Amino acid sequence: MPVRLPGKAMIAVAAAVRDDEGAAAAAHFSALKTRSHIRVVEASTVPRTHVTAWIVAKVGAGGTEPIGQRIVEVPGDLEQFELRDGRARFVAYVPPGSIGRGEALVTTGGAGKTLPCGLRRGADLRGEGLVPGIAGRSPSDAVRQLFDFQSGARAGVDEEPMKPVVAELSEEDMVSLAAYLTSRPP
Repeated sequence: MPVRLPGKAMIAVAAAVRDDEGAAAAAHFSALKTRSHIRVVEASTVPRTHVTAWIVAKVGAGGTEPIGQRIVEVPGDLEQFELRDGRARFVAYVPPGSIGRGEALVTTGGAGKTLPCGLRRGADLRGEGLVPGIAGRSPSDAVRQLFDFQSGARAGVDEEPMKPVVAELSEEDMVSLAAYLTSRPP
């Protein structure tokens, strides 16, 4: 398990790093392959969940319930997540067929319902220039962002290009977009 230093100790360690050591560390970490922390599973039923310590988690006794038109995102291993292990992974349960519907919206714009995401985010959806990537991100966060763009909760110069993208999207569209985007490598 990695050692966690308090703020002042970490500042002291960082101040002691030589330029060549910093460059070597930067080269090492930038060469690491990005991997997703979320596995997407299409399912008509999902594990029963409850909220614990500000996170949605599987109910210990088990059981399932219908997914409906929602995303259920839970830690794969709650204890590992609670220990703040950086290797903790999540499972995102999405409605059956949502990944395919999301792919159609992302790649074609869904027959005029929206704009293809690759126009702004790049063909691999990993971002271009100052536009951030959207592949492999949390589906819950993706849906929240889409709702915020559509409702105007996110407004400003940088958000303006998203208004026509989200204007005609339904909740099902947003869930499908999030399912597809999360299924892509970051």
